[in-house]
Amino acid sequence: MKRFAIVTSILPLLAFVAACGNATATIMGNYGTTITTPASAAGTYTLNFKKNGTGTVAVNGQLTDHTFTFKGSTLTAPGGGANVCPTAGTYRIHLAGKHLTLTVIHDTCTIGRAQIFPGHIWTKVG
Repeated sequence: MKRFAIVTSILPLLAFVAACGNATATIMGNYGTTITTPASAAGTYTLNFKKNGTGTVAVNGQLTDHTFTFKGSTLTAPGGGANVCPTAGTYRIHLAGKHLTLTVIHDTCTIGRAQIFPGHIWTKVG
């Protein structure tokens, strides 16, 4: 009887941990922000976090060639190709309700994504 009581008291905790264990699942969806400065980066941006751990970037409603991957609370933006920055950058994802912020873990880039990702509040849309 004592074991049954212990097991039943732990079950809600286990369910909570299982639900929170995959932060990626809670981040999925579109998050948008409007940037006004610098003028070269001005526009309305949307980050689309997909179920498979990849993401896309749209500017003023137009999908761009810029992509990213994410796992847990880390977003990685590749360098080279269509990206302005030649090297990859990593960012910490902070999610609070419908609001998401990105802070730099490591990124040597000073233009492009460095002006877009960090320092803005991204709000879930749709």
